[in-house]
Amino acid sequence: MRRHFAPTVLTVTAVTGVVAFSLVASSPVVNAAARPSSAYAVSAEGQVPIDKTPYAESADGRRHTTSALELPKNPLLSVRAGTATAGNDSASVELFDVIVGPDALSQVKVPPELKQACATLPAQGANDLPIPDLPLPDLGLPLPAPSTGDLPAKNLPELCNLLLTPPSSLLGIDAVNVWCSGDDGGVDIGSLTLLGQKIAVPTTKQEVTIPAAPLATITVNQRTKRSDGSFTITGLTINLGNGAQIIRLASATCAKPPAKPTAKPTPTQNHPAPVDQAPMAPIPTPVKTHHPVTG
Repeated sequence: MRRHFAPTVLTVTAVTGVVAFSLVASSPVVNAAARPSSAYAVSAEGQVPIDKTPYAESADGRRHTTSALELPKNPLLSVRAGTATAGNDSASVELFDVIVGPDALSQVKVPPELKQACATLPAQGANDLPIPDLPLPDLGLPLPAPSTGDLPAKNLPELCNLLLTPPSSLLGIDAVNVWCSGDDGGVDIGSLTLLGQKIAVPTTKQEVTIPAAPLATITVNQRTKRSDGSFTITGLTINLGNGAQIIRLASATCAKPPAKPTAKPTPTQNHPAPVDQAPMAPIPTPVKTHHPVTG
């Protein structure tokens, strides 16, 4: 008589499926979109965009370094050298000789009345003369129409010197070094000059904006902590024209690389006997008995 085992086969299949689903569901899920550690020397957004250059990224935790000796040709920014390094939860940037707005004032034609006033300044008491508010021509930068009142000059002699012997740039920075490790980092900034005048750079572990910076708002040591655990520190953020142009110098982001996926266990499957074939009978176990003695 043939026995039917269909219910047994369905039961084994269902159990096997539940085991396989449980193993897959309990496996750790890897976040493929995890933010990697990265670093770049220069970037800009606005009327004159500049890609992150040079740029280094470490998605696997290994140390990656890249350098650049010059930026693509643009009217906004020039750099002598920059190096960016990124690794496992660490990053750093070294940036040298940054010039923002090269020759910004060299093309300014001094109005005749101002030139005459500069030529006839008295030898004594000239430092008390006020600065005339005169419109300036286009400086070749993404700025609203500036005037002489926007220039870093305290009096008429300083204004005359600034316009008749203009500096080589709007803003010059000797060096910017930035590093981060985990959720902390530091900034080291060399000499900074705005239209030929030195600006004191505060030494601080907190974000700070340099006051009294005409034509530009300069933020030092800008820090950002994100919900994914990454941390970014930017040496200098320069805002020209109330957001018309943003320049970022020396930025490092620290983040741990994504966890490597673990191998998924393969469930052991029990293969039932075919439905149309009876299972093999079990091997009989011998039983010892005593026979009665006769005769």
